[in-house]
Amino acid sequence: MLRSIYKVSGTVKNISTKVKFPEKFKGTIIEKWADYWKNLFIDYRQMLQDLRSDIQDDPMKAMKWTTGIITFYLLSRNNPTECDFKDNLKIINNEVGLVSEECLNPKAVEHLRFLDTCYNQEVIHYRSLGILSVMYTSELSNSCDLYRAHCTYTKPTYFSFPSRIVDIGFMGKWWNLFIKSTNYDVNY
Repeated sequence: MLRSIYKVSGTVKNISTKVKFPEKFKGTIIEKWADYWKNLFIDYRQMLQDLRSDIQDDPMKAMKWTTGIITFYLLSRNNPTECDFKDNLKIINNEVGLVSEECLNPKAVEHLRFLDTCYNQEVIHYRSLGILSVMYTSELSNSCDLYRAHCTYTKPTYFSFPSRIVDIGFMGKWWNLFIKSTNYDVNY
């Protein structure tokens, strides 16, 4: 593949030296535009040639970088969204509704009720961090217009953020919701 890139760049270089502008286009924006694209192509050709030589010099390093980039891309592509969280919550709530009260796990039911309460009060929020997502709670909803919502002294600190995290989404799954609702029908 790298040889074909090198061959293509050589043929385009030969074509660019053979193409001449007519006298009426010299000094105009068309000539400047053509020079811009020509120089851009030369820069990218040089970058690909340097990449080829770097890959040939240290193939293990190139393999590590390629593996890392592909892994990061796949993790960011499988990053769950807030809609996924809501869908999972609805599915689990529907399944819990089919089980008898005596058989339900009290911790799982308490967690599901807490999440429903947070959604009803509009204090649960979603943030995507690229390869993982975070669901967290705040003290007040965004539509709240109390003094406490605007005062900088009553806002939560950054150190209290880990205690407000409700769930972490990674690799297409919301893990806390999955762990706490796995045995929802087992009352210990």
